[in-house]
Amino acid sequence: MRKKLTQFSLSTILCLLSFLSITHAQVQTAQYVSMCYQSKGYYEYLPQGYSPTGSQTYPLLICVHGEGQEGDGTPAHITSVLANGPAQQISQGIFPSSFTVNGQTFRFIVLSPQFTDWPYDQTLDTVINFAIQHYKVDISRIYLTGLSMGGGVVWQYAGNNSGYANRIAAMVPIAGASWPDDGRANVIAAGDIAVWATHNNNDPTVPVAYTNGYITNINAAPTPPNPLANKTIFNSSSHDAWTATYNLNFVTENGLNIYEWMLQFRRGGSVVLPVTGLSLKVQQQNTAALLLWQTYSERYNKGFEIERSVDGISFDSLGFVNSHSLNGAGADYSFKDIAPVSGKNYYRVKQEDVDGNSKYSPVQFINFDNAASVTIYPNPVSNILNIHTAHTFTNVPLNIWNANGQLIQQTLLNGNGNIAISINNLLPGVYSAEIKEVDADIRLPFVKQ
Repeated sequence: MRKKLTQFSLSTILCLLSFLSITHAQVQTAQYVSMCYQSKGYYEYLPQGYSPTGSQTYPLLICVHGEGQEGDGTPAHITSVLANGPAQQISQGIFPSSFTVNGQTFRFIVLSPQFTDWPYDQTLDTVINFAIQHYKVDISRIYLTGLSMGGGVVWQYAGNNSGYANRIAAMVPIAGASWPDDGRANVIAAGDIAVWATHNNNDPTVPVAYTNGYITNINAAPTPPNPLANKTIFNSSSHDAWTATYNLNFVTENGLNIYEWMLQFRRGGSVVLPVTGLSLKVQQQNTAALLLWQTYSERYNKGFEIERSVDGISFDSLGFVNSHSLNGAGADYSFKDIAPVSGKNYYRVKQEDVDGNSKYSPVQFINFDNAASVTIYPNPVSNILNIHTAHTFTNVPLNIWNANGQLIQQTLLNGNGNIAISINNLLPGVYSAEIKEVDADIRLPFVKQ
């Protein structure tokens, strides 16, 4: 009798140890932290063996929820994010702790932000930046997935900006609520993003024509992607195509589930990219133009040549800034043009490798005729931001950014003279007001007291 009891106890202990091991692999933590102004909290899932001070990096999976899961990120609301998708699978303990693809084993970092409303493209980009800054992310393996509203957000983020598209290795939009615009499809195709989209054929909420249209347009683009975009259309009359898509028994190709399928792809294929994430901003600083740019990673980078043009076609060199990246990480850079010409000034940064290869940042410009006529007063400001201009604005976007590069407030400018903007919701600190006209990109720093 004792022998049987001992065997039972040993078996029980082994089962408990196994259970504890599985549940340890499925730890998902609510973080009541603002990643961007449209998200005040998110769920964080870190892989087994993760160390914030270690050298190993991990694939990043960002999951965008549907409209029904919107909330303010507080304990009372954030749990709705667990209703669907990878966050639900992790909470149920069925999300695999690792995936083996092409002989390599991968473990995801999974971030599931809760958004207050439909997130803008810049919002999702800020989330990616936040992830890279706070986690050990393999920036060649950033993956996006989303359902319904979230699927639409994924389509729009990847398609509205080539810089955004070049950050993503693969994406899985599900029942995406986004009209299949040709321009977005062309950007996604040119970015060579691996796409697998799913939808139900009789979806009563978001027409299946949206997904069909995107896939058709992407594959018919002037520069088709490699590989071509894929889709799965389920036979169902419900909106829920995500349960079937994330099901670990759903097979995409070659016996791979949706997570394994994504892990086949990385930015740059098997090539180590010398510099990733090169971006450029230009803003007015009194009578000078201040250029600010950053990188996410650098290898074999010599530095950056700064170039200016008055017509956007023929560029001249203004100077050179040496790379100061450490251990392959990204870095922040700046350069001041103290003598810009009157009118439009076009700028770009030419990144040069040590072996002589080079690439350019996107071109940015600032119009010093308009910029000189726009001021903020008083500065520091209290609850009203007064913008004084002799220029007449008509529905011109005004974006307010905080010192961390997060988009905090958006509005439209109309009229001239003194334009008053309420900033009651801003905390005390340093901000930048960005005015984006067709022929100007003006940034004016100010302090909220």
